[in-house]
Amino acid sequence: MAHADNGRTRILDSAATVLRQKGLAGAKLSEIAKGAGMLAPSIYHHFPSKDHLVEEVMMEGIYHNSRHIVARVEVLGPDAAPLVRLRAAIVAHIDFLLSGDDYSSAVARVFNDLPDEMRRRVLAAYSSFDNYWRDLIVAAQADGSASATLDPTVVRKFLIAMLDSCSSWYRPGKLAPAQIAEQAADLLLHGFAGSSRPA
Repeated sequence: MAHADNGRTRILDSAATVLRQKGLAGAKLSEIAKGAGMLAPSIYHHFPSKDHLVEEVMMEGIYHNSRHIVARVEVLGPDAAPLVRLRAAIVAHIDFLLSGDDYSSAVARVFNDLPDEMRRRVLAAYSSFDNYWRDLIVAAQADGSASATLDPTVVRKFLIAMLDSCSSWYRPGKLAPAQIAEQAADLLLHGFAGSSRPA
């Protein structure tokens, strides 16, 4: 993130943290301001309203997450098997959400609670990221490694909803984020009722 305006950056960072922890209804400007090291009225020098601040956090979260996932997939190269690329995206997404990126976790936590107009704008910004996931799914179907009888849009919607939910229930404990990411990939790609994980 650019740090040309340190005050604005501190506010965004603090807002992402509070939204991740408290959700939209629980996020108070006073708490965001405290985390940014300023008084609540100072926020209005940078953002005209709480809604404007929340929307910018959402846009930053989409950017952070999509950049991370694309990098983790594309480093495999164009010759990597489609299912390997899809697995890399799943693991990267969960690992990123559970490993401290407040922005992406804030998106996952509050998206469904956003006002309708804001949610539509965020969805529009998310569309290219959605298309990237859809391309990964379609490629796996096209080469026969995934079921072609399933609608790729339905697969994508369930996939993203499941992955995004982890930021709301995860607590440090028995399994590390990387282990949860691998188990999620196994569940999504190989199913729950099947035999042991393929070699």
